[in-house]
Amino acid sequence: MMWKALAYKEIRENTWLAAVALAAYGLIVLDNIGWSLPDLLAGVSRVHSYGYRTGLHQIPFVASDFVTSIAIVSALLAVGIGFRQTLGESLHETWLLLWRLPIRRSALLHTKLLVGLVTYLLCAALPIAIFAAWAATPGTHASPFYWEMTLPAWASWFSITVLYLAAFLSGLRPARWIGSRLLPLAAAGLLVFVLHVAPFPWWLTALIVIVLQVVFLVCIQQAGRVRDYS
Repeated sequence: MMWKALAYKEIRENTWLAAVALAAYGLIVLDNIGWSLPDLLAGVSRVHSYGYRTGLHQIPFVASDFVTSIAIVSALLAVGIGFRQTLGESLHETWLLLWRLPIRRSALLHTKLLVGLVTYLLCAALPIAIFAAWAATPGTHASPFYWEMTLPAWASWFSITVLYLAAFLSGLRPARWIGSRLLPLAAAGLLVFVLHVAPFPWWLTALIVIVLQVVFLVCIQQAGRVRDYS
């Protein structure tokens, strides 16, 4: 099947981005459970029996900067994948080749989007799940933990999909970079920032994100249908 070959191509080309992001996620998780990179390299233990380094005593997902750090890496990963899938094709002049494949243009775009979204969602979910599992394990820290504490992290994880779609659209649109081409990404960045700092309940954040996702998906479909790649 042609779409399987295309999906494999997308996975192969985005592997390095995922690897870099996973390495960054790993360092963030290690730092938040009580190990920093300098400590690891020096072989020095500066952790209490309950996990955190001396002087930290932070409550997981609440009093630490874990969510912010993960959100920054996730945003860079999402934008990187979106641009790699669209702008990368333009720079390598491979769009015309792709459009000549025996597959509908809409199906080609949908395959790219599916691979990009799954790559981002899996990579960005992993550090949250690992840190939550550590925080839920008895004896790892001297702080209370409830699974509801992870909701802001998951809301951030879900909302950053909007940045991926905006980057995909910005790379796909037939507009000048100096002009309006980056407007979708700029608008998405502002909206995602508001969702992160505003005290919205998780369900309202999810609803807003879904609406934005639909808007960007419609715009992507339209841009892919009307753009002239000759």
